[in-house]
Amino acid sequence: MATENTEPDKADTGPGTDPPPRPPQSHEEKVIAGIWAELLGVPDPPADVSFFQLGGYSLSLMRVGARLQEHFGLVVPIPDLFENVTVEAQAALVEKLFDQQLTELGE
Repeated sequence: MATENTEPDKADTGPGTDPPPRPPQSHEEKVIAGIWAELLGVPDPPADVSFFQLGGYSLSLMRVGARLQEHFGLVVPIPDLFENVTVEAQAALVEKLFDQQLTELGE
């Protein structure tokens, strides 16, 4: 049942039910999800679930950084990877690093 503001009622999903995981959507998210799938052995990792919840650990996250560098040609600082532990967040980080690189090239 929807409330007057046309948003679904929380009661519709049942108590304690989390929303379904969001699949990767952008090109960057799909590439990163593919890297995660290969390194973690998890088919179709969701865009909004933590790397660590999917079985990742610190060393494997550093491997993600190396693969991002190989694929996108960007150096992704390791601390930034630890602050961005979802496919969604890492895709946003890659986009931010691209923007910074373009800005530096334009100067």
